[in-house]
Amino acid sequence: MQFEIIAQDKKTKARIFKFKTKSGTIKTPFFMPVATKATGKFYDSNDMKKIKVKAIIANALLLSLEPSAAVIKSLGGIHRFMNFKGIIFTDSGGFQMYSEHLFLGVNENGIRFRNPFTGQRILCTPEKDMQIQLDIGSDVAMCLDDMPLYPAKKERLIQSVKRTIAWAIRCKRYHDKHNNINQLLFGIVQGGTDNSLRKICAKKLSTLKFPGYAIGGLAIGEPENLMWQATKVTLKHIPEKTPKYLMGLGKPYQLLKAISLGIDIFDSRYPTKTARHNQVFTFSDSTLKLQRKIYKDDKNPIDKTCNCPVCQNYSRAYLHHLIKIKEPNVKRLLSLHNLYFYQCLMEKAQESIEENKFHKLLEESKQWN
Repeated sequence: MQFEIIAQDKKTKARIFKFKTKSGTIKTPFFMPVATKATGKFYDSNDMKKIKVKAIIANALLLSLEPSAAVIKSLGGIHRFMNFKGIIFTDSGGFQMYSEHLFLGVNENGIRFRNPFTGQRILCTPEKDMQIQLDIGSDVAMCLDDMPLYPAKKERLIQSVKRTIAWAIRCKRYHDKHNNINQLLFGIVQGGTDNSLRKICAKKLSTLKFPGYAIGGLAIGEPENLMWQATKVTLKHIPEKTPKYLMGLGKPYQLLKAISLGIDIFDSRYPTKTARHNQVFTFSDSTLKLQRKIYKDDKNPIDKTCNCPVCQNYSRAYLHHLIKIKEPNVKRLLSLHNLYFYQCLMEKAQESIEENKFHKLLEESKQWN
């Protein structure tokens, strides 16, 4: 069986899924660091091995531009290309594609954008997107979707849902016909914070029987209460016994709250972006801002309970020193610690679900924001 629920919390909808891919089996809930261009920002695959990362997400569309899907395929696929033996998701990066220097427009055929390396204008259709992800060789591909930014007018949201559904049909048709690598394909539900449109999109995509479903277009600046409402509505209308992936959600407490609603999979730049601003997470002292003077002579590690390579080797004082002298390597060290924290957080979530104590972990996590 590709997916199997092996534990369910009795007081919430949190669960543990056994999730099988061509690169191995993983238990949910899990968090994926963002490796947009087949690398982390200030860290690499070898670093990820040291901090227990089991799955990552990369941007297929950007990789198709440099080095190209053909080059990655010729080198044995993305796992060999970046020397990562875990599970790799790919998408075409809704959020990245809307950056001003890339995005040119969207219509029924696909997304038009500018190649940032050559300036060439490119149209990415659902079929082209599927072939790129198959060539790259990821374990899980995501359908091409039309993600409106927040806030968006009703007319734009309706347009987005229609396109997302139409593109999902085209993606699945092409993927079913050409998938010769046992790659999984997830559908993405759109609809902004309009619950009626979320329902329509979720119900329609459910009829396509994807092996997993993502909730897209949230955690992009909308009020948090609207995000949770949209998440709950979407979850009501996609199959329960499939993995659920809430794209882009990042804060520790938010992840646990989402798990309590039935979400299984996450990705976000938040832990590394926070690290690059000199902030680190701990299970003992809340969030630390290591640039503050109080850490100048602090001999303690970031977190005494943490077994990451950073906490095992360096003091808060040393990391504070690196920040003060503007040493670039400190961004790597703090990123590794924060990513390790997130992997440990997912392990704690799994343990608490197995012991029916997830609600206690959820309450405890409020201090980690």
